[in-house]
Amino acid sequence: MKLASLKHSYKDMVSPPDADQDEYYPSICLDEDSMKAMGIKIMPVGTEMKFVANVRVSSVSDSKNGMSSISLEFIEAAVEPKDKQADAATVLFPNG
Repeated sequence: MKLASLKHSYKDMVSPPDADQDEYYPSICLDEDSMKAMGIKIMPVGTEMKFVANVRVSSVSDSKNGMSSISLEFIEAAVEPKDKQADAATVLFPNG
């Protein structure tokens, strides 16, 4: 499976007045129960994570101006730091 960039440009729409860059990305919000189920904790803002999920299409929208959108339900998901760092025990005791 190939990962694709989801970056968008504010040139395609009206930029928020406090935007300091000309790009934005789609986002999701995970509640505490979802985070607990995936075994993740609060990470510092800006931390890049790897997100893998099985999803189901829940709705599709086509507008008169030719724009389309799709809504997805997340069935299963996993999240981990993008560049996974070895924990202290693995560093100190690499052979177990």
